[in-house]
Amino acid sequence: MGSMSIAVLGLWHQGIVGAACLAEMGFDVTGADPNAETISRLGSGRAPLFEPGLDELLATGIAAGRLRFTTSYSDAVRGAPFVFVMFDTPVNERDESDLSGVFACLEEIAPGLERNATILVTAQVPVGTCDRLAAIVAEKAPGRNVAIAYMPENLRLGQAIERFRAPALPVIGTDDPAAFDRLLTVLGPLAEQWQHVSLRTGEMIKHALNAFLGVSICFANELGNICDAVGADGKRVGEILRLEPRVGTKAMLLPGLGFSGGTLARDMQTLRGFGDEHGLDTPLLDGAWEANAEQNRLVLRKLALALPTLKGARVAVLGLTYKADTSTLRRSAALEVIGDLVAAGAVVSAHDPRADREELKSYSGFSFFEDPLDALAGAAALILMTPWSDYKTLNFADVRERMAGDYVLDTAGLWNPEAVRDSGLTYDEIGRGRQKANASR
Repeated sequence: MGSMSIAVLGLWHQGIVGAACLAEMGFDVTGADPNAETISRLGSGRAPLFEPGLDELLATGIAAGRLRFTTSYSDAVRGAPFVFVMFDTPVNERDESDLSGVFACLEEIAPGLERNATILVTAQVPVGTCDRLAAIVAEKAPGRNVAIAYMPENLRLGQAIERFRAPALPVIGTDDPAAFDRLLTVLGPLAEQWQHVSLRTGEMIKHALNAFLGVSICFANELGNICDAVGADGKRVGEILRLEPRVGTKAMLLPGLGFSGGTLARDMQTLRGFGDEHGLDTPLLDGAWEANAEQNRLVLRKLALALPTLKGARVAVLGLTYKADTSTLRRSAALEVIGDLVAAGAVVSAHDPRADREELKSYSGFSFFEDPLDALAGAAALILMTPWSDYKTLNFADVRERMAGDYVLDTAGLWNPEAVRDSGLTYDEIGRGRQKANASR
């Protein structure tokens, strides 16, 4: 097999984390990405995005001589018995995957692959993609006996390093049993038992997981909306349901806003697309898709009830990223809500402690402030979108003094309602039924 060197292709969230963690495990890792700016930052031990502990892990790997970076995919795979294709697959506005980068990468590296190399794909791709990649390799590198495998990525923003070290789904899809055994020499220590499935089954597992999570979120949100209407506590309902063994302690059953970020949406759209392609109805997935889109419009409906008018009203939004503990803004619910607010005539000011400042320049329609209290100045309403721990320490007496109005919508249930109300503010949330209960007393 040669030396235990690994090429990691595609350096954004999962690729950077994967490269750093593999180097930590003792492998000789070369990460490749054509973006020269990204490579320059990584070479100095700085990730181009925020993930807790990642910069420190990069610096350790580089200092130990086990981690290097290059802009050349071909250079990275030279001499490497293992090639990990770890692209963060981009999606378009319809949440459809753009695979052009993955195919172009395989076209480039195929002639330089080592004989008997093993390619592990973790990029989120539709079922059947790995067969197409295998065909590219067979055409461009005949006789090399290169094996293709797929592993559903375990990335969770804000917990990406922990998830790599202890994958929640230790499964490898490949039609080559020998490739499965070879990959265990790399990944085996990360889990007690790895599951071996076929290549297409491995690809389908990721679609199935994300679609299931998406449907669960839609169910919890719809139930939460009913709880608000009848005065029941949807959060407690979800917590109790988790005690039922057929549901489970980690089930996504807490009411809030719809899922965002593109990951769950990508796989739900992929499955709906397969239904269309093969003439199959997908009413459950279709309904969940529509329910999710409607849930994020709940913010606008609540504001319309709380304020005399949205036109000309200043609304402060705290938290812009897709979720806490990441710098990623792509497809965040906060930006979607801001777009709705601006379309309704509101004036939006915003703050986020970790949002990528360069990425922020791509968005318009709102004013961004480096201090959350400055974003609140003169606001008729405050919306908490991303539950950063930084916001837990806000002094609500200061918040009340800065705001012109008193309406606070906590979409994530981060704050203590009594603490907010004691400061003279009107506190609102999603799915707890408190407003109905208070009105009936």
